[in-house]
Amino acid sequence: MSDVPAKNYIILAVLAIGVVAICLIFNNVYKNSNSKVYESVVKDVVNKIKREDLENYLQENPDVVIYIYDETEKKGREADKIFKNLIVDNGIQQYVVYIDKDEDVIKKYDLSSNSPIFIAYQGGAITEILNKNSYTSDEIHSFLVRNKVIESD
Repeated sequence: MSDVPAKNYIILAVLAIGVVAICLIFNNVYKNSNSKVYESVVKDVVNKIKREDLENYLQENPDVVIYIYDETEKKGREADKIFKNLIVDNGIQQYVVYIDKDEDVIKKYDLSSNSPIFIAYQGGAITEILNKNSYTSDEIHSFLVRNKVIESD
């Protein structure tokens, strides 16, 4: 039998390392393509609609609060949980609708915040937009009271 040159072993090792590196890179790209960071808990208790269905929804439900959440951001988790608790505690699921934040929604409502956004409609027209970097339970509760979604205490 003939001896295998050391050069062949080096080439084999480089190819093996290259294949493993390429697999790791593709795995990382795949994981990053699924860009959701946090799944909103409000979606579990209210209706979710698409932006293009909003006009039809507003004709049938003229008094509603639209909740817009960007699932690609870490900001707003606390506000999301606070809002879910307010919805459940006050039984207002039928007055709130969830929309994912995307480029069309940003353009339609002229939004720039990465935090959750609340848009109140009464009679099919926008009455108030709550768009802040952070929210307290009292601020969200006050917004819902001002827009007659829940009764004042």
